[in-house]
Formats: sequence, C-alpha cells, structure tokens
Amino acid sequence: MAKTGKLRGTLRQKLEHVAIMSFFGGMWLVPYRLRNRCVGACLRGLLGRMLGYRKRVMDNLDLIYPDIPQARKLQIANQVLDNAGRTFTENMFPAQFQAQNPEIKLHGAGLEFVLQAHQDGRPIMFYSGHFGNHEAFRAALYNHGLKVGGMVRRMANPYFDVQYKRMLDINGRSGPVFEADKHGTLAMVKSLKTGTALVLLLDLAVSNGIAVNFMGRPVYCSVTAASFALKTKALFVPYFSMRNRDRESFSVEIGAPIEHSDAETMTRAATKSLEDRLHADPGNWFWIHRRWKYRSSSD
Repeated sequence: MAKTGKLRGTLRQKLEHVAIMSFFGGMWLVPYRLRNRCVGACLRGLLGRMLGYRKRVMDNLDLIYPDIPQARKLQIANQVLDNAGRTFTENMFPAQFQAQNPEIKLHGAGLEFVLQAHQDGRPIMFYSGHFGNHEAFRAALYNHGLKVGGMVRRMANPYFDVQYKRMLDINGRSGPVFEADKHGTLAMVKSLKTGTALVLLLDLAVSNGIAVNFMGRPVYCSVTAASFALKTKALFVPYFSMRNRDRESFSVEIGAPIEHSDAETMTRAATKSLEDRLHADPGNWFWIHRRWKYRSSSD
C-alpha cells in the first residue's frame, strides 16, 4: 500500500474521525452477535429510511423487477438493509469477525483450480460483486493458507482513510491492498506478476468502459480485472461470499474460471455470472448501490 505521509485534513475531519472511532470504541463493548443484530435492525428500520437507503433499494428493485409483488420487494429490501448493517459492523472489526467465523464453508466448481494455482505460484485474479460480506471470502481463503488483497478507493476523510486501511490488513492476514489510482494500478499488476491473489469488484457504477446488459439494463463495465488477468496470465475466477439464512454464518462459492480470450469477452462472461447469482439470491446483493447511474446508450 502506498505511504500516506503526513496527514493533511481539516479540523472538522479530525473531529469527525474522533467521533467515529469513539462510536466504534463503544460498539466494541457490545457482544458481537448482539451488536450485529442491532445495527442490522436499525438499517432495516428508521435509520435506513433517514439515510435514504430503503428508498434507493426499492427504486432499484422497481427498475429491475417491475412485475414482482410489492410484498416480495419489501422482503428483499429488508434482507438487503439487514445485511448492509451487519456487514458494516462486521467489517469495522475484521479480526474479531474472523475469530467468530473460523469454519466458513468454501465450495464450488472453481475451488480446486484456485488451490492448485496457489500451490503452483500462479497469480489469481478474483472478481465478484457486493454479495453478503466479502470478508467471509478472505477469511475462508486465509484458512487455506491464501492471503487475498485488492484495491480500495481513498476516503474523503484522510484520518479515517488511514484507519480503514489498517483494519483491512487484519493483523497481517490480508494480501496487499492498493489505492485506486494510477500508481496503485501499476503496483497491482506488478504484485500479480509475483503470484499474489487479488480481487476486483465488477458491479460498481462507472461512467466509461464497455457497454453490457446487466439485469436487463444497459450499463458500462470496467475491463480492468480481465485485462489484469490477461497481462499476468492469472487465473480469472469468481467468488460469491454469501450470508446464510440464519443471518450469522456464511458460505463462499468459488465459481468456474473464465477462459482467457480478450478483455471484453471475459468481462461480459464475468458480468453474466454475477447476474445469474444475483437472480438466484437477490436479498444477498447490495441494492443500495447506484449500479444503473450511468446507462449506456446501447448494449
């Protein structure tokens, strides 16, 4: 990860950081499962409405699933908001999360390919979307001796940005984490060439890229993950880090690898795999995202 140097933030940002970390300090005193349930309930209820999250989820569901019953949309929205609240608190205490989830089920058609690539020292370019909690994926792979890193966007508050990146390290259990900028991109490719395992998420709204049809709507999608896989001869493989019905435990599916061809073809195949998984379990996806913010004129 790039060095941060001397932090230069405003007094307001510093005070915001102190307030946020004080809040999480207090949350640490609440028992793990009770804490997660409470924050999940808050986001399902009044807090989710105040933040506008419930409306955004319902708007997205109306866009993609206009014909399903309203009761089913409300059920999905409740699952989404509960998962978002739980994930938020789980990810603020990643070491505790891993300690509380020592035996996450890891399965799927691509699992043996991943373990073999790791054994052979071949780089692995994982891709996914915002399903369940991605930390469950990293925890499950770590239990198999595989550290997974990735790329993160810099946060607006520089003080919290540093704290967040320290949390991502999980006491040395994480692979390398890179800034989402030009220098981070170059460093990520270099790291892949050494045989590391990294991940990029493909379901973020981007204003350019290739036009793809995602959930029946034309959007743009970045080809970065596929391009990295091609440049480094990395295994290109999906994972789906899903929250189970009990809302407490997880299972992680490693999908079948995508064969190397060209970045556009591989990205379209990757997007289709995310779409199929989303249709199968819509309540496990982060419908709070503005995925359809930038819509391409054609597919």
